[in-house]
Amino acid sequence: MPAATDRLEVRLPSEEKGLLARAAQLEGVKLSQFVLAPALKRARKIIADAEQIATTAKGYRDVLDALAKPPKPTKALIAAMRDYEAAGIQWR
Repeated sequence: MPAATDRLEVRLPSEEKGLLARAAQLEGVKLSQFVLAPALKRARKIIADAEQIATTAKGYRDVLDALAKPPKPTKALIAAMRDYEAAGIQWR
C-alpha cells in the first residue's frame, strides 16, 4: 500500500465525530481507517458500475457479429470520414 501523502478534511458536529470514534474503537481500528474503508469501497463500486455496459446474450452476439462482419460504409459515413481526415482527425 502506498504511503499516505494527501489529506482530506471533514467538518462535522462533535457528537458525530464522537459516534464515529467510538465505533472505530469498538472495531479496533483508527478513526481514519473506519471512515475511509467504506468510502473507498463505495467509490470503487460507483466507478465500476458507471464504466460497465450491461447487455443481453443476444445483444452481445449481435455486437460480435457486427465486429466480425461489419457492414459496408454508407455514403454518409464515407463523407464523415473524409471530413475527419480533412480536419486532421485520425479515426483509424
